[in-house]
Amino acid sequence: MRRGRPGHLLADGRPAQPPQGDRVSGHPGGGALMAEGGYIQTVLGPIQPDQAGVSLIHEHVLLDLTKGITGVEQYKTGAKKYVPIMRRAEAGWEPGQEGPGTAATWGAKWGQAVTLENLNDRQKHWVYYGDQKLDSIDDAIYEFDQFRRVGGSTIVDQTTRGMGRDPLGLVEISRATGVNVVMATGWYLADYHPPDMDDLSEEQLVELMVRDIEVGVAGGVKAGIIGEVGMDHPMHPNEEKSLRASAKAAVATGVALSVHPGFNPASPFDIVKVVDEAGGDLSRTVIDHCDSRFNTSAGTNVFDSGPLLDLAKTGVYLAFDTFGWEGSFRQRSPVDQPNDAIRLNWLKAVVDAGYPDRVLVSSDIALKHWLRRYGGHGWRHLPETVRNLMRYKGFSEDLIHRIFVDNPREVLTKR
Repeated sequence: MRRGRPGHLLADGRPAQPPQGDRVSGHPGGGALMAEGGYIQTVLGPIQPDQAGVSLIHEHVLLDLTKGITGVEQYKTGAKKYVPIMRRAEAGWEPGQEGPGTAATWGAKWGQAVTLENLNDRQKHWVYYGDQKLDSIDDAIYEFDQFRRVGGSTIVDQTTRGMGRDPLGLVEISRATGVNVVMATGWYLADYHPPDMDDLSEEQLVELMVRDIEVGVAGGVKAGIIGEVGMDHPMHPNEEKSLRASAKAAVATGVALSVHPGFNPASPFDIVKVVDEAGGDLSRTVIDHCDSRFNTSAGTNVFDSGPLLDLAKTGVYLAFDTFGWEGSFRQRSPVDQPNDAIRLNWLKAVVDAGYPDRVLVSSDIALKHWLRRYGGHGWRHLPETVRNLMRYKGFSEDLIHRIFVDNPREVLTKR
């Protein structure tokens, strides 16, 4: 059964225990303020900030990306903007033919099960229906236990309204593994907005988010962050409305705001402008995907850190949150995609410029083939592999602790 498994055992045979912390017994998401300095809201209730430990600020535990896709016809016709990139010959797509490593038709590819045999194909194309759903409690428990074994403590599930957010599923996973889970609220890209988004006012959106944070959903499970709020480039009018409302709701509730920029180096700065004009708090705003929105210098392979440093000067947090994304398909996106070693070089450039307290790391796992159970890197990748790579590159232990513990703790602490 999907829920209610009190006898569940973790992968090493230990009985599942609820996370430790000062939570209100029997009422997920309830509780009083934990300390004068604020608290972190998890799906099992508030915890003291120093209980967060090693934290991943931007992940997707339970998710359904197909909710923003009305059908395979969007892929066939190119209605989704990134499809033409994947349909180029070098990406293995030859209309009406068997392309290298592809199925005979786009529809057949879409419907195939997720297997190790088509792992490489999925890494290049991202068009498998099952790959775009993270809906298994058992898979999540396995992956969380792997994360916990290498010192992980907290995962932020930035799955918003309209993306398959599952509050009770998150409660079950947290109770079974002892890993803190922070749930999000807000809205992603326009494709995932509700049908009546045109009619909803900015004030109504604020009210809905405040209710998720202060009252909770599914019997009292409260959100602890707003995000990832989705922006395309240029922004859809409803995306801008959502962003303005999110900035106001974040200030009203004391939680942080996390924003997904479009695939254009100007997008993060457009977001900063809107948040600032809406009265938002830039010091409590996270710009997501900073490791996949800025390009190398034109005509060279030399990275220009200037835009990243300009963004840091605005006071926002810079999230380097696609660690583990090293598939070849990503190299055909509008901006060059780095590997993990290069990501760390870029992050270190921001640190060395005087912003060690404004950088965050995560892996934004949103596809099934990124889970260890399906051949991917999983949530243990950062606290295990990347943390050791940091040491190899000369990061001090104090800096590593700041990046994995101190900075996310500050973001998540409700003020």
